[in-house]
Amino acid sequence: MMNLIIRRKPSHLLAAILIAAHMAAAILIGILPLSLLIMSVIIVLIFISLTYYLRKDALLVANNAVTELVLTDNNLCVVTTRSNKGIVCNILSSSFVSPYLTVLILQPEGNLLNDSITILPDGIDAETFRQLRVWLRWKWKPDE
Repeated sequence: MMNLIIRRKPSHLLAAILIAAHMAAAILIGILPLSLLIMSVIIVLIFISLTYYLRKDALLVANNAVTELVLTDNNLCVVTTRSNKGIVCNILSSSFVSPYLTVLILQPEGNLLNDSITILPDGIDAETFRQLRVWLRWKWKPDE
């Protein structure tokens, strides 16, 4: 069987969700009875997080943003980053698949740290999104 090739595009829905979640967190921190210094540091960290995840996962403009995934017959995933770096990864069983959201938890070969890829329907072609969900539910074998 052929490999499944997924080309990602910027997800405006994911960007909106990230902005809303980070803004809600900043507002909640703002109403807590904390010192101004602690509150400021936490809010700055929230906005650093927002910038990082917007660039990496939603807008795909960071050098480490995954722009393409190739799912192979032997349960491997080869990801290509914006900087054209190819990384062979294993898809972990903690990955999540639903009709409106897919979160791939990847472990690069030879690396102990995991990475995640959040895919919403507007982040890839509709037919490719369907094929990805089918592949993850029926073809992928997490124990291999």
